[in-house]
Amino acid sequence: MACVALTSLIETIEIEFLGQTARVSLSLHDHDRAEIKSFLVNLSTLQALLQMESSGDGDGDALKLRDLEMEIREFALKAEDDIELQLSNFILLGGEYGEKAAGCHELLHQTLQEAAKKATDLLESLKLGSASVALTILIKKIDHYFWQHFPTVYGCDGTAMTMSYFSHKLSTLRGCLMQERNSNNSGAAIKILETKIMNFALKTEDDLQIQQKNFLLAKHTVHQEKASQKLTLHGFLKPEGRMVGRHHDCTVIKKQLFSGGSGLINIISIVGMVGIGKTTVARNVYEDPSVASYFDVRGWVTIPPPQHYNKSRMLSQLLQSITPVEVIKKGSTPHELEMQVRKCFGGKKYLIVLDNITSKQTWYQAWNEILGCVSNGLVGSYILLTTRHYFNLDVQRKRYIHIHKMTLLDQKESWELFCNILSIDEEHLAPKFEKIRNHVVEKCDGLPQLIVEVAKRLSKCNNIQQGWKKIEKELESLGLLDRNALSVSYNMLPHHLKVCFLYFGVFPKRKKIFVKMLIRLWIAEGFVKPLKRKELEDQVYDYLQELTDRSLLLIEDRSCNGKIKTCRMHSALHSFCVGEAQKGGILCAVNTQQHSGLSLNAFTNSCRWLSSYSHSFDYYVLFGTNIPRSIFFFLENHEMFVPPKLLRVLAFDTSISLQRVPVQLGGLVFLRYLSITQWFEDLDHVVSNNPNLETLVVSGNGAPTVHLPSSIWKPPNLRHLELGNSYMVDPPSVDKKNLQTLSWVVRPIHCRQKVYSKFPNIKNLKIFLKDDIDPSHIGGCCSNPIILDHFDYLEGLEKLSISDSIGLNAALPEECMYPSGLKKLKLSGTNISEGDLNVIAKLPQLEVLKLENAFHGAVWNSLSKGGFPVLIFFLLEAKELKQWVVGQEHFRMLRHLVLRSCNCLEQIPECFERIPLLESIGLEGCHSFLVASSKQLQQKRRFKDVKDQNPWPRI
Repeated sequence: MACVALTSLIETIEIEFLGQTARVSLSLHDHDRAEIKSFLVNLSTLQALLQMESSGDGDGDALKLRDLEMEIREFALKAEDDIELQLSNFILLGGEYGEKAAGCHELLHQTLQEAAKKATDLLESLKLGSASVALTILIKKIDHYFWQHFPTVYGCDGTAMTMSYFSHKLSTLRGCLMQERNSNNSGAAIKILETKIMNFALKTEDDLQIQQKNFLLAKHTVHQEKASQKLTLHGFLKPEGRMVGRHHDCTVIKKQLFSGGSGLINIISIVGMVGIGKTTVARNVYEDPSVASYFDVRGWVTIPPPQHYNKSRMLSQLLQSITPVEVIKKGSTPHELEMQVRKCFGGKKYLIVLDNITSKQTWYQAWNEILGCVSNGLVGSYILLTTRHYFNLDVQRKRYIHIHKMTLLDQKESWELFCNILSIDEEHLAPKFEKIRNHVVEKCDGLPQLIVEVAKRLSKCNNIQQGWKKIEKELESLGLLDRNALSVSYNMLPHHLKVCFLYFGVFPKRKKIFVKMLIRLWIAEGFVKPLKRKELEDQVYDYLQELTDRSLLLIEDRSCNGKIKTCRMHSALHSFCVGEAQKGGILCAVNTQQHSGLSLNAFTNSCRWLSSYSHSFDYYVLFGTNIPRSIFFFLENHEMFVPPKLLRVLAFDTSISLQRVPVQLGGLVFLRYLSITQWFEDLDHVVSNNPNLETLVVSGNGAPTVHLPSSIWKPPNLRHLELGNSYMVDPPSVDKKNLQTLSWVVRPIHCRQKVYSKFPNIKNLKIFLKDDIDPSHIGGCCSNPIILDHFDYLEGLEKLSISDSIGLNAALPEECMYPSGLKKLKLSGTNISEGDLNVIAKLPQLEVLKLENAFHGAVWNSLSKGGFPVLIFFLLEAKELKQWVVGQEHFRMLRHLVLRSCNCLEQIPECFERIPLLESIGLEGCHSFLVASSKQLQQKRRFKDVKDQNPWPRI
């Protein structure tokens, strides 16, 4: 894929030549830096062109788009391979000087120049062939040169306003050109218009470049002011069938319709992924007799993709849904159609369905054009729309809006729908269907459209078993959904989201993915550009949220504060994703278990992302054209040997038990992400020689404790270090200012302010207290415990977890102090008092508290007023607790309470009955009286559930 190849190339240039850890002297010369920046501008412009063409804003020529993507892809892949190969040769010299080093430096410089020239030539050839391309290049260069590199210019004499106005007008001009192409106007006239626009754009770009050169020549001279005045550019600027499993959805929507809303026009949005049944639900509601009698008039419009949207066509379709076709005048102008719509809907309570809204742009267009025709309707009128995209619908921020998110069918509903399509009796199911029942439910993954398609195909098969095997193969490898519908969603994604979407192909189908891992991988791959005043992790989370809002991802679990914790891609979308990525030569998913003679080594030059997992996909491999940058192992494979000279990501699933590292480690110099289940000696050299390493995870747990070398702290860009409880490392000798996450085994003597002050920007700290020194050497178990330091000096800390190993002679300080910004706190095995609980209760931002065998008192009844003001989730494991008194001013925001092993506690505090937001109580291994007390509270409150997961035996 061209978008992936360009993103990767841009990130490589920025990190290796312009970043803080650039390792070549090229980055020290102003002339070379200027050339590299110019190269980056051209690469960014190519990105913009790709986005414009693939989103439907270009010429609309599919063959042209394919050729454009192929040309850019081949250029970007080759350029990055050539640059990184020369760069690795230079780095592996290890700072040597002499003729060999000079030769490597010269080859690297020459390779960069050739790549930059190729990018320039590619842009020149593209803009000469299209007015819209020429305009896009002009807009991109204006944005780059004037808004980024000339702040002293754009900030003076109103130039900023002028440049913004000019850029806006250029974008408007491009939009008008697109509209003219889609109109019925003369082709010759459009050709003349395109020629004029292209000539204007080319001349303007030339003028800009001349003025830019004048400015650069005048820099640091007395002529700077004169050159700045010229840059104001005064020369050219001017201001089917029975519905199954969806009855609840229909009931909820009809209830909303009958409520009457709160405005003149109310909006209901049905949101869900492709094939989930949005249109089916909307149609069922639309045709319901009670709905038909409630509204005076109803209309239905199916909205096409943005590039095919047409106001006249939309209004005609609306009229046709409520009026005989012959009544509508042929050849009516848009104004005449508007008048007819006003006449049909004016003074009436109406329901209009806008089916298949695919983008914000389409919604805003349809909304404004519908509103202009039906604003004279009665109060209680509704617009019901179906869309895959969850976005803000309220243009004027005054409308009553209800968002209805559709979910997948459960196993029972899935099988009921399957049987309904085949007209078979569930209670007397034939053995031939019983054998495939579980497989059908699993593979269709709760998506109605897949279930219907599978059932229809099986209905035509004489041999159900053989027929299912063929369908299953197609379902798993290609998917059965309409690829055109999926392509529309994919092509409408902005460039950066396309790359993120394709990346899900590296994970096995139906794999639950931890968001924190996904975020770190996307950062390592260079999918996100840093913004001022916003952390990279926050930006990437926004990307993930956007994919979720577009119904391209499924949320599996949320954390207590509502953030996405784990997610996955639906199996149907995953098939499409893998197919697109493999055909583009970006991904190769290798199943070495399926083909015993298949080795990863055979695919080392076939793709950028190489992943080993079980699947039944076909292989699309372009051998000898690609060098992998990322390798993922989800299968154990004794032949996992891959030469990784240019690797930036190496990840092993936590389920894999490694006996040796399956790659050569000596040549790794570009590594940014390393996740492995066991430490090997060679990793010491790898970590030391990769200054751009951002994430290091060693997940091994168990005994004995392994001491890791202090060189693990060497990478200056290290942001996340997570070590399993089998590994211990001494504290760093220097400050680690970039470190945000630290999970490690640590001796109590190292839990000191002088140690943790070396992590000034730490946000997530997980400590497992452990000491490998024999107790007899420190005075035995009867000696005074080692008291840890307070944590309040870690001002940026948001999450803290402290676990105390059994028999360890260490303790938290009395009434331990924590940072005021702490949001999550977990204490396990520590011995805290009521006084400590009072301190914790006063933390103003604490949302999650887990006390696992941390409080050993029998009574807890002294809690300061207003304690735990924003706590959402509270887990309490207290085996000795007998009496718990809570006032009504405590836990006011609590939603989830979990009590574990509270063997002596018999009564839930009465105040929990009056906590307004409480949703659930979970009980694990608690006294039967406590279970009964909780159920009584449930009956009084009628909140969602009381879960007795491991109840105390009945007495």
